[in-house]
Amino acid sequence: MSQEQIDILQRALKREKAARKASEKILEEKSLQLYNTAQELKDVNQKLEHLLDEKTSQLQGIFENINDAYLVMDLNGNVIKMNDAAIDLFGYNIEKEKINVVSLIYNKDYGYAMKSFNELRTKGAFTNYTARVNTRNKGVRWVHINASVVFDKQKKPIAAQGIVRDITEAKRTEKLIEDQRQELDVIVENSSFGIVLTQHSDIIRTNETFQKALGYTKQELLERTIKEVSVKEDYPLSKEYIAKMETGEIDNFVIDKRYKKKDNSILWAKTNVSAVRDSSGNIKYQVAIIEDITLERERSLIINMINEVARSILGKEDIYEIAHEITNSIAHYLNTEDCVIYIVDQEKATVEQIAAYGEKMNTDGTIINRMSIKIGEGIVGTVAVTGKPELIANTDLDKRYVTDTIKRYSELVVPILSDNKVIGIIDSEHSQKNYFTQKHLETLQNVASIVSMQLKSAINIRERQNAENQNKTLLKELEKSNNELQEYAHIVSHDLKSPLRSIEALTSWIKEDNKGKLDETSLKNFSLIEMTLEKMEQLISDILEYSSIGATTDESEEVNINTLINDLKQVLYVPENISIEVANSLPIIKGDKIKFQQVFQNLISNAIKFNDKEKGHIIIDYKDKKSYHQFSVSDNGIGIDKKYYDTIFKIFNSLKQSKDSSGIGLSIVKKIIDLYKGNIWVTSELNKGTTFFFTIKK
Repeated sequence: MSQEQIDILQRALKREKAARKASEKILEEKSLQLYNTAQELKDVNQKLEHLLDEKTSQLQGIFENINDAYLVMDLNGNVIKMNDAAIDLFGYNIEKEKINVVSLIYNKDYGYAMKSFNELRTKGAFTNYTARVNTRNKGVRWVHINASVVFDKQKKPIAAQGIVRDITEAKRTEKLIEDQRQELDVIVENSSFGIVLTQHSDIIRTNETFQKALGYTKQELLERTIKEVSVKEDYPLSKEYIAKMETGEIDNFVIDKRYKKKDNSILWAKTNVSAVRDSSGNIKYQVAIIEDITLERERSLIINMINEVARSILGKEDIYEIAHEITNSIAHYLNTEDCVIYIVDQEKATVEQIAAYGEKMNTDGTIINRMSIKIGEGIVGTVAVTGKPELIANTDLDKRYVTDTIKRYSELVVPILSDNKVIGIIDSEHSQKNYFTQKHLETLQNVASIVSMQLKSAINIRERQNAENQNKTLLKELEKSNNELQEYAHIVSHDLKSPLRSIEALTSWIKEDNKGKLDETSLKNFSLIEMTLEKMEQLISDILEYSSIGATTDESEEVNINTLINDLKQVLYVPENISIEVANSLPIIKGDKIKFQQVFQNLISNAIKFNDKEKGHIIIDYKDKKSYHQFSVSDNGIGIDKKYYDTIFKIFNSLKQSKDSSGIGLSIVKKIIDLYKGNIWVTSELNKGTTFFFTIKK
């Protein structure tokens, strides 16, 4: 072997030794690591065993002390473990006796139990199993069970465990609540009051009474809000109370409000609303109890409206003012947009609008497009003829309907009667069909009967005022005519008397110039001419006196009739065979002395003039008749035939021709008595005498 080979072997041996040392060192290190790891594992195992014992102890404590019943059973249903709560619940102790869960199943729940057990085996668990179980003492309990399958290390099912909660008392409570709820439902559904449950204005439940009251079905109401079935004008008040309820200021309120029925009519109801709150005090919902007070409210509204109408027109005489009050009261009662009062004008054969409510009225109180309808035309004109009210549910179906400002679909027309004659019409309209009711009609008939007397009086006053205005015009014209007549009479009197005086003077001159030359016949003719001229002049004077008697009387002067008669006795020529007697004391009256003197002078003069007895008697008498003075002038003269009683007071009517009579005297007397709103009449018997009676208003 060569040295080189030896060197090579030596170097290889050296490397091998070095490698062995390195390996031994590594082995020592790994052995140390393994030892350390073994020690650590030992410590960990000890800790795990300790922790396992601790957890097992804890689980055992939980198992023993859990409030709910806990049990474990094998897959055949045999109970292999129970805690104290389970022993107390079921009454069995598996340490003393065997028990299978099948024996615990309540007979009626058997099918449900088997179905749940199969679910446990197939799915590995079931939850919320609720059923009844039998206990040892033959009692029955309601239980709630959550169960799961127990698996071994190979994930094979070996048992099942479950927590059983006794819910018997909860079930009893639930049953009691359900019974109470059903009882409450019976009460609610059979209540005579409407009941509504709302949440944030949404209707979530109603009873049959409320449904029938509004005419909606249960489902229709669930689709609406309380606002939608309330009258628009009433809702803000409800909203105000609801706001106070939401802030906790109130829990209950009661209001009278209106609801809209399905047919658009109105339900008045006393509404009692209460809040139902949660544990935090927040409102869960509101309960409203609805009491129908429509009839009560209607009666109250009718009474109030009728009283308001009667009060508002009391003492009023203006026909337009009365009609305006009527339309306002009726429109508010009917809650309608239109109400018109018509007055019947029989002369024109029309009915005319005199007052209106709503769109028919201008701001200045005048009527827009004031209508005049012929009697017999339209619904209003028909009622004016028949005197019978009419209720039109749909004006589209009535050809008589006359559109005023706008077309409306309901109309109620009621006559205002006086002495069974139509003097006016109440006409109300509404935009909705079928709006007016028979109760509305009856109410308006009552209003019409109440206002008829006042309206008739106002119509009479208006007619009297129109007549008075016409009379004033006529009086002015008459006064002007009388003034012109008096002026004309004076002119005529002067113009007529002048030629008469000229003729009289000429006659006198002829007689004077031919004195001793005229024969007896000529002288007699001249005397006749003079008498005629004298009579003509007297006639002209009487006409002037008659025309001068004015249309008014002066009542400022007090006239003593006793003194007036005594003065006349001194002035008048009274023959010795005639006596004038005053039977009773005569009064002092206010008036025009000259006119009273003319009356008595004419009557006494006629009594003297037409007395043919040797001893004539004239008696002046007086009677107080409360509202007027009654005088009489009697004589025992020639008398007057009854057929002339009416004609003797007419001008130029003289029953006996006389040079002293113009036939105007009694006409003057009657004209004066007419001025004093009195009457004059005569009673007489031929050849026995005459009595003239006349009155003067006090």
